[in-house]
Amino acid sequence: MKIYTKKGDTGETDLLRRRVKKNDLHIEVNGQLDEIMATILLTKQYIFEDDTIKALDKIHHILYQMAYEIALDDPNQIKVFEDDVIWLEKQIDLLDEKLEPLTKFIQLDETKSSAWLNMCRVKTRTAERFMIDLDDVKKVNLFTLKFLNRLSDYFFTIGRKYNES
Repeated sequence: MKIYTKKGDTGETDLLRRRVKKNDLHIEVNGQLDEIMATILLTKQYIFEDDTIKALDKIHHILYQMAYEIALDDPNQIKVFEDDVIWLEKQIDLLDEKLEPLTKFIQLDETKSSAWLNMCRVKTRTAERFMIDLDDVKKVNLFTLKFLNRLSDYFFTIGRKYNES
């Protein structure tokens, strides 16, 4: 089987149940989610704590489900749930308890892991902006929006932890 199909040569692609232009917001959002997932996989190469790797793997899985939800384009088939948001909030709270309070702006650049976690944060913020654009056109699952919003906070908080390593 060849990797290329030639079906996209005219600027269209598949959104699971229908053909859309490659610049459709659903495709843009999923491309942004894909960038976060790829950045997470790269970041894992600089993380050596099992708990963090497991958390990043779970986040990757939720983002994959989120992309599937966007591709389904069906408000009755949500794949990101309140439990996912609550889990992420607990992860942030656990990390935050062990960190010194912030008193100034900081750069996440003391280690390769903190720099890559910061890149995950930046990619998440970009994806969130495109997700909001999509939500303006067609309502998106509220838990998907909440998860992305919390996710940038998670990457910042865990980046702070690895900045001190």
